Amino acid sequence: MRIHHAAAAAAIAALALTACSSSDSNKPADPKKLDTEAGFACDDFAHGYKAAQTTQARIDLANKVNKWAQSSKTNGIADNATVLARGSEASASAWQIGADAFAQSCLDAGWKS
Repeated sequence: MRIHHAAAAAAIAALALTACSSSDSNKPADPKKLDTEAGFACDDFAHGYKAAQTTQARIDLANKVNKWAQSSKTNGIADNATVLARGSEASASAWQIGADAFAQSCLDAGWKS
């Protein structure tokens, strides 16, 4: 009976180690660099920013950006997209703060227009 338990424990441990060591192909080797999701979020933001003049347009843009950004592993992208979303429903100055922070996180990660 002990042999079966030991074999089962070894199998579970091996599976756990395999799961922990599997690589995520979308995760950047360096979280300071742009991953695919961050690239899409930054592109969407850049293409929609000038047109986002009303509260509803800002909310729509923030929602579009966040669809990608929340899946990103790139430093600052998800957090600053959340700030962007909060600012989209607030004052123009809150929107600007969120937009500036998100744009800077894109640039810091190496995004190019």
